[in-house]
Amino acid sequence: MTALPLGRVAIFGGGVEGWMTAAGLARATGGRASLRLVETGPGPRGALSTLPSLRSFHALLGLDEAALMAATQATFKLGTRFSGWTPGTSFCNAFGELGASLEGVGFHHYWTRLQQAGGAPPLDDFNLAAVMARSGRFSPPASDPRSPLATLAYGLHLDAGAYVAVLRELATRRGVAVSQGAVGEVLRRETGDIAAVILAGGERIEADLFVDCTGAEARLIGSEPFEDWSSLLPADRSLRLRADVRRDAPALTEIEAAAEGWRWRIPLRDGVESGLTYRQDLTDDETALKAARTGLPKHGLSDPEVTPLRNGRRTRSMAGNCVAIGTSAGVVEAMDAADLHLVQSGVTRLIALFPRPGDAAVAAAEYNRLGEETLLRVRDLAITHYRLGQRTDGALWALGRTGPVPEPFAYRLAQFESRGRVVMYDEETFLEPHWIATLTGHGLLPRRYDPLADRMPLEKTRAMLERMRLIFRQTAESLPTHAAALAGVAP
Repeated sequence: MTALPLGRVAIFGGGVEGWMTAAGLARATGGRASLRLVETGPGPRGALSTLPSLRSFHALLGLDEAALMAATQATFKLGTRFSGWTPGTSFCNAFGELGASLEGVGFHHYWTRLQQAGGAPPLDDFNLAAVMARSGRFSPPASDPRSPLATLAYGLHLDAGAYVAVLRELATRRGVAVSQGAVGEVLRRETGDIAAVILAGGERIEADLFVDCTGAEARLIGSEPFEDWSSLLPADRSLRLRADVRRDAPALTEIEAAAEGWRWRIPLRDGVESGLTYRQDLTDDETALKAARTGLPKHGLSDPEVTPLRNGRRTRSMAGNCVAIGTSAGVVEAMDAADLHLVQSGVTRLIALFPRPGDAAVAAAEYNRLGEETLLRVRDLAITHYRLGQRTDGALWALGRTGPVPEPFAYRLAQFESRGRVVMYDEETFLEPHWIATLTGHGLLPRRYDPLADRMPLEKTRAMLERMRLIFRQTAESLPTHAAALAGVAP
């Protein structure tokens, strides 16, 4: 039998969000849906810092990673280095495993035991990816499970405009039609479903499913209530610029807290992006620009781009025959680089729950449940940086430190502080090692550790951790530099 067609899908917005959606749907529906993307604004600018999960999305699309990296001026990413959140301290939140379990007990319990017995080396020393990044090295994961490299994972740093060009070519080759135009009017039926979208030029676009990728404007789903998180995440503005700096940067995103806000550095092969996320009523744009330019040369800088930021989410990201993906569905400050993951998560959920006649309401309920859980967990990690940071030289940090605390987040902190237990909820984006590195990196240390860790004599524990630390250091030193690894993958 010939499969029934999946109907007409109209995607509005373009950019990274729109073209990830178009490429994903084109690959998944295999020509059984009529797909059209209407680009409603200018193309994207800037650099993207991604999580390892994006590589699985690229595999779904059939993208060759080396070709993608060459086309997008990409570099590898082993994690994120945080500095300045508590003055004078820094830590690396790297991908991959943290140490290794010993006799069935989580590694961080042994590390906590040593810490309480007089001191332990930095936790970063027991994450191979962090050690590699610190020494400017890189290698892909090893297939041999006995190798320390088998625990690695990595993301990428990509140029946004070039990335969209790759996705656009892939999607249009698979049948996605594309046009340009601004959204003029959204016509709805009595049921609340969208009947058609009228573009500013007068064209009428009808579809069975409408996808809102119009960003914070949320031109299609904007009538849905918005849950504001500004009391939890106080920043409301972001400034970015590109510096023409070519250097052998480590495979890391840099996130640095300053008096004005938090600053980022994303290394590409032809330059570095710098930016500042801040609060407009506390820091004006001129001051933010000076802070973003800190440490960069005076010449070879692009014009700054300022973007409003509103942390929060739509209470329903799928309503009737409209689904919002990306920032039209919800926004969390991107200090943990989860923004593209949230887009990917929305696309893959849509593929898995593609609404069909007779089950649209059931699919929407599950889509919204999973989307809410995913956003809340990403939000909680972002709150962690504000809540535990100890900066006192900016009003932004006081707002973040004293804001309300959601109950699931408070429970997670209390469990870890009490006994080193890492509470994991449904739909977590970040795994247990990521949470341990974040909490301990910001100075939240467990008061107690798993008593089973006492089965091993203290000196034996110390010797085993030191041996593990030495193996990680020697492994990192034996690997190619990040620059050499890039040259080998995509010259």
